[in-house]
Amino acid sequence: MLIAQITDCHIVEPGGLMADRVDPAVGLRRAIALINALDPQPDLVLATGDLVNDGSSAQYDNLTAILDAIAAPLLPIPGNHDDRSEIRRCFPRLPVGDPDDRIDFVVDDYELRLICLDTTIPGRPDGQVTADQMAWLDHQLAADPDRPTVIVQHHPPFPSGIPWMDRDCGFTGAQLEADVVRRYGHVEAIICGHLHRSMHRRFAGTVASSWSSTAAQLVLDFRDGQPRYTNEPAAVALHRFSDGALASHHVPVVDADRWVPGWAEKKSDSALTHPPPTGFGKPQRW
Repeated sequence: MLIAQITDCHIVEPGGLMADRVDPAVGLRRAIALINALDPQPDLVLATGDLVNDGSSAQYDNLTAILDAIAAPLLPIPGNHDDRSEIRRCFPRLPVGDPDDRIDFVVDDYELRLICLDTTIPGRPDGQVTADQMAWLDHQLAADPDRPTVIVQHHPPFPSGIPWMDRDCGFTGAQLEADVVRRYGHVEAIICGHLHRSMHRRFAGTVASSWSSTAAQLVLDFRDGQPRYTNEPAAVALHRFSDGALASHHVPVVDADRWVPGWAEKKSDSALTHPPPTGFGKPQRW
């Protein structure tokens, strides 16, 4: 199984800017072009929150117009910049509910089982999981203990080491989550966004990871200071489940040359000569 992940797209109204400088639609469109050109195609594209910048209807309309270009099935979850009512409007397969109802759900359609957690707190940048939410997670993990499972959430359950980010945009309930996850050996990974950088940490017997934004990355600075962005390239994560384990790859969205060195065999590179796949029709939308 191959999963492509996009995160922290921060789409604004057409022609607008994110963080005073970035047109986030540019990076997202490039990420989608990269994903659509993959051979083989991913079984699923995860969009792990902060899909828009301010939660407005106009931003979601712009987002969905861009996401319609994705060929593979698309599965979104909310982040702290998202609006639960708007994301449900745009992705009608998500569980229905009131604005205060979390969007927690399970996807059983694939080789990997996906348990999606809503870690957002409406109106706040930080995230949390609650005791009743972790009781629900415990029940879901116990229901199919022999099936490889990935937990998907926006906020990572670990500190980034970037002081202002951990102080102002951190996560509450990491120990509650660890106490549940540690009891199960079939959790392959916890896949997240939020930190606008790729980072990975051992967590409760598995690996938790945050992945880079399609819009702009945060400056990696372990000193306390103010928020700063950098023009490091947008990126996509590719998660490949094979031979009973998950391997994850960070793929920058940049133009890059490819070549065969002189010591390698002289043979054609099918990844270079094959055109991007076409004919997938209208994508499935959650």
